[in-house]
Amino acid sequence: MYKVLIVEDEMHIANALKNHFGKYGYDCHIIGDFEKVLDVFQDFQPHLVIMDINLPYFDGYYWSRKIRKVSNCPIIILSARMSELDQVYGIENGADDFITKPFLMDVVVAKINGQIRRVYGEYAQESQTHILKEGDTSLNLDTVRLYTSDGEELLTVKELQLCRILLETFPNVVTRQQLLTSIWDEEAFVEENTLTVNIKRLRKKLEAINSSLEIITIRGIGYQLREKSI
Repeated sequence: MYKVLIVEDEMHIANALKNHFGKYGYDCHIIGDFEKVLDVFQDFQPHLVIMDINLPYFDGYYWSRKIRKVSNCPIIILSARMSELDQVYGIENGADDFITKPFLMDVVVAKINGQIRRVYGEYAQESQTHILKEGDTSLNLDTVRLYTSDGEELLTVKELQLCRILLETFPNVVTRQQLLTSIWDEEAFVEENTLTVNIKRLRKKLEAINSSLEIITIRGIGYQLREKSI
C-alpha cells in the first residue's frame, strides 16, 4: 500500500482528501503539528506528499526544500494561487506537480497515480534513487551533501566519490589501491598523501554532522567505514 502525507492546514480539505484517497487504497496521514513536518515525514516515510503553500509557521516551499534534502519522493503542491511564477518557484524548491484550488478529486487522484507510476511503478527508472544511507547518515548524490538530523556538509567532488564508495561497500574494508584507481584515473600521478588528505577532510565532515559512522584506517590495507563503538 502506498502512503501519502497530506500537509494541509484546512482540516475539511485535508479530511476530504484522506477519505477520497482511501477509496483508492492509499494509506494517508494528515499533518497535525506544522512545526514538525519534516519529523513526521521521516517517521511516516510516505511515497508521496500533498503540500499546501500557505501554512502556519513555515510555508510549503520551505518544507519542500527540507524534504528534498532527504528524499526524492514526489511532492505535489496544492495552492489557491498558482501563477507561472509560483510554478517556477515550486519547481526550484522541489515540487513535481501542481494542483490549483478549487480542484476536482478525480484530477488529484489522477496526478497521484501518475507520480506513483513514474517513481515506483511501470515508468520507474533504475536511476531514481540518488540517496545512499547507512545508520543515521545519508549522502545525497544530487545535492552533493552529507547529512544527519544534526546537520549537513557540502562535499567536494573527490570527497563525494570517496564517500560513495565507502557507503556502497559498507562495512567492508576498501584498499588504498581500489580507492585510488576508482577516484583518480592514473594513480601513479597522485601524490602519496592525496588520499590521506581527502580521508581526513571526510572524517571532519562526519564529525561536524555528529554522524554515528567513522572511517577507520586498516594499516597496510586501506579504510573501513563502520558504526562507532558505544
